[in-house]
Amino acid sequence: MIRKFTRNPFLLYLPFLFFYAYVIVINKWPTLYGDEIRYVNFAHNLIHGYYSPSAPHINLWSGPGYPLILLPFIAVHVPVLYITLLNALYLYLAVVFLYKALKLITSHKIAAFSALLLAIYPNALSILPILYTEAFTYLLISAFVYSVALCYVKTLPRYTIAPGLLLGYIALTKIIFGYVLIAGLIVCLALVLLKSRKIYYWGWARILVVAFAVTVPYLSYTWYLTGKPLYWGNSGGMSLYWMSTPFEHEYGDWKVPDLTNNQYPTLFRSPDVVKILKKNHAKEINAILKHGEIEQDELFKQKAIVNIKAHPMKFLANYCDNISRMLFNFPYSYAYQDDAILRNILIGSLILWSAIACIIVTWINRRRISPPVKLVLLITGIYLLLSGALSSYPRQFDIIVPVLLFWLGYLFANLKKMSLQFVESSDLDEIDLNDLAGGKIVENGRIL
Repeated sequence: MIRKFTRNPFLLYLPFLFFYAYVIVINKWPTLYGDEIRYVNFAHNLIHGYYSPSAPHINLWSGPGYPLILLPFIAVHVPVLYITLLNALYLYLAVVFLYKALKLITSHKIAAFSALLLAIYPNALSILPILYTEAFTYLLISAFVYSVALCYVKTLPRYTIAPGLLLGYIALTKIIFGYVLIAGLIVCLALVLLKSRKIYYWGWARILVVAFAVTVPYLSYTWYLTGKPLYWGNSGGMSLYWMSTPFEHEYGDWKVPDLTNNQYPTLFRSPDVVKILKKNHAKEINAILKHGEIEQDELFKQKAIVNIKAHPMKFLANYCDNISRMLFNFPYSYAYQDDAILRNILIGSLILWSAIACIIVTWINRRRISPPVKLVLLITGIYLLLSGALSSYPRQFDIIVPVLLFWLGYLFANLKKMSLQFVESSDLDEIDLNDLAGGKIVENGRIL
């Protein structure tokens, strides 16, 4: 009975479902705030038969993946608290799917421990009471990893459909993955041309093609609205603009257009800081905001490119700061730092050094790494490279933690077992002190 319980992930991790629900109930704000408002507004738009207002006020700031999930609950006026409780289910299922993915290629113990690490991951717990995309994306990522592993274990063509559908919906939920799909397809086609074992890379390409097909209706809609093909959204330009900032003491984090510096971590409402921001950015931003939303996105990108060309080393520094924010949640421009950084440094450092160790081991054994592991690492690597070029935060990094745990569990299962104990040898007990002294006389532990 106990064995049956511990081998069933739905039962094994069921207590976490109730714990997650408890965390949401005691921490959920009574009103919508931040990005919650945008997702709910998009869901309302879908109820009324459209996603974005028409030109010139086109709004494609987020993909439709998450608003589509919210739509049925918003349509029947379910209270926000109950909608947010779905986050508990999403994270619980993400843990279950991570276990099932690792169980296909490792042992029960490794799968159970890796899934447990995701279940107690502090950053995952912190987003539970918020109606953001992260909890839902955890589920999509874990389910994608499981479906890719299943695809290669079953070795049947029909199993390529599920990972493609899931990856496509991830792109609709987090539009940066749309660019990941395009870059991934280019890489796969290059591998087909340049490498042997082409069957694996054709398999990867099929998954990516299915994923891209999932996004075609949305891309057709954005093309109709904007006249631009492959247009995923209009939030990237402003993010790239802040990422490219050439000014000292600005680290690439995003600021609101009115330049009041009202962002996380702690509000720094100093009039001097507002003056600095306005001096550095007000002229460009005010000029850009006079245009329509799609033109704004293009103008922000153009200004960002000018900044990058004029200050390439500052862009590189901002890129490193973005990576630091994803891992450690700092630095922030003109902001107080709080003691939460200590926790972030501890967790981020564990992840960083574990990832470095995994990279080394993976490179050494690169010809023997399982194809599903290579595929999820390819997609994750492209995603992280692109994320570093925008204003990045822990939210961007946290969603790929299931991939890192999958990777770590796989490597640990295939490495030779290490021991911290000395090698035992009975011969050591028979060595005489005179032998150690090279034949010299030893008295009271001293060589005479």
